[in-house]
Amino acid sequence: MRLKRPRIRRKILFTLERQLVKGAQYQLLVVAALIGMISIIGGLLVIPTDTPSQSLGEAVWWAFLRLTDPGYLGDDEGNWRRFISTLLTIAGYVIFLGSLVAIITTWMNRKIRHLEQGLTPVTANNHLVILGWSNRTIHIAAEIFQSSGRLKRMFEKFNIKKLKLIVLSEEVGPFQMQELKDNPMIGRRAHEIILRTGVAIDREHLRRVDALNAAVIIIPSLAYDRKELINPDVETIKCLLSLNAEARQFNFTTLPYVIAEIQDDHKINAAYRSYSGPLEIIGSNAIISRLMAQNIRHPGLSQVYNELLSQLVKNNIFTQEFPETINHPIWAVKKAFTKAIVLGIVREENDTFIPYLNTDENEVLKEKDQLILIARNFSDLELDMDLIEKDRVHLPKKKALTVEEQTGVIRILILGWNEHVPSLIEELTTYEDESYYIRIVSLKPLQERKKDFGMVNEEHERIVIDHVVADYIRESVIKRIEAETFEHILMVSSDRMEEEEEADARTMVGFVLLEEVLEKSVKSPSILLELADPSNESLLKPFQSEVIISPMILSHLLASIAMQRELYSIYNELFTVGGPEIIFRSIEEYGIKVPMATFSELESQASSYGETALGVFMQGEKGKRLVLNPLKDESINLSEIDSLVILTTVY
Repeated sequence: MRLKRPRIRRKILFTLERQLVKGAQYQLLVVAALIGMISIIGGLLVIPTDTPSQSLGEAVWWAFLRLTDPGYLGDDEGNWRRFISTLLTIAGYVIFLGSLVAIITTWMNRKIRHLEQGLTPVTANNHLVILGWSNRTIHIAAEIFQSSGRLKRMFEKFNIKKLKLIVLSEEVGPFQMQELKDNPMIGRRAHEIILRTGVAIDREHLRRVDALNAAVIIIPSLAYDRKELINPDVETIKCLLSLNAEARQFNFTTLPYVIAEIQDDHKINAAYRSYSGPLEIIGSNAIISRLMAQNIRHPGLSQVYNELLSQLVKNNIFTQEFPETINHPIWAVKKAFTKAIVLGIVREENDTFIPYLNTDENEVLKEKDQLILIARNFSDLELDMDLIEKDRVHLPKKKALTVEEQTGVIRILILGWNEHVPSLIEELTTYEDESYYIRIVSLKPLQERKKDFGMVNEEHERIVIDHVVADYIRESVIKRIEAETFEHILMVSSDRMEEEEEADARTMVGFVLLEEVLEKSVKSPSILLELADPSNESLLKPFQSEVIISPMILSHLLASIAMQRELYSIYNELFTVGGPEIIFRSIEEYGIKVPMATFSELESQASSYGETALGVFMQGEKGKRLVLNPLKDESINLSEIDSLVILTTVY
């Protein structure tokens, strides 16, 4: 049976609907057609009441004026003409004014939504671009805004007049902007950040942020979703390849400087081969695992790195060239900095920055050498030429102190699982002559753990791994795993939680249960917690524990190296096994008289051993307190149980 043909009315409505959904221009055409049709009808209706001399055109014009301007209504005479005029005026309010306002309002709202979605291409030069929105992005932006000294140097290098920071995110909306505003280090400056929608692996989206004309591009690693076939490292390498392809297509000879994060150390070489421009790669898993390993060997070191690798505390590593120090030995210029500590020099050799940390004090500074310093900010890098020593007061050189190595089998308990665990195992294998027994307690199945180990050799002759599949936030499990028998306990941020807050909540609950068990124990192992959200650190202040906040550290590295490329080589040297390392020396080991000494005296004492003093680790009633880069002429009340923070060279 055939359906009846739609009626004419339905056809008209359907045709009208198809025109209205096409956009504002078609909507305006429909309104114009309606106005014209009503004007003609109104003109035809009043012609019989007019004088014979009035034409149809004049009547239509009369109707159009009443339709579009209600002010003419009072000029009409005669009941019929007034009746038609009233109907036209009402129709004018509904169709002419109402429709136009509605169309224009809808069009403007649509345009605003389009702009809020960040789909408009950016046209800029020498700007900063962050490709991707992750738990690093906001911290990176905050670090950039807080690093006024580094920004100034970068502005001078690239001839930048004003900071333009552009972020490419898969989703752009009020939520992202509010997150930026809520960060205390950004706050009202959030409006200076330009958000654009897109993914870093899409070349069209790279053009949206004008990536090739940027001064610096930062590529933070995204969170690893186990359900996704493409992991973050693959996306990062694809992004580098896309930038290269864009440069070839548009004949760019000078490519922007890129600082990228790679999680898997084994993919770093592939990343370097993917981009022909200036590039530095941060191996995030390797860096965090190195910091964890160093903290296991030197408990308390996390506090030093948390201060040096964050803008929150205002003690950072800087590099700067001081032309007036050329031909002066390092020992002569050290005293000329009253608010900073000289760590060494960095030289550019064959387009590569080579750091010399804790270098021989007799080393003479050459042209273009940059000093490596610890200071609170760039303004503290003041060189007082009047304080440069002309004649050295020769202190008797003392025999270099050894770095105490842990003997026997070192027992480590790891609670939880994430991508840093395999990297930590690999890092521990680099410490020669040290043996480890490691117990890993996590809900992660053994098969998945084996898969995560990948290329890491977990069956090392000096490392024994005991896998336990259990939930450590259960009290019965905490009691069963014999936590009190270990020297070091590491609680890592779980990768099984989708949100940072959930992961940190598990870590902190487990820590509270652990504290309860260890309270009754004679032995007190060192405890290191890995957190994802820096705001949760304050919750652990009452407890004697150490905290490492991975996203904050990695964000600082990405931001600071983006603004000062030479810092990459310094951090890499500092984090690598052997060579320059930050350690602790006891007061007794240095033979320092207590209770009073100035930091300048401590520096001289450290110098006589061929080491560099960085600060003091003071033991008080409320626990250990780190004082990094103290005032040099201020007396420090020392006790025999205090320690010095030292930069030494391990051979």
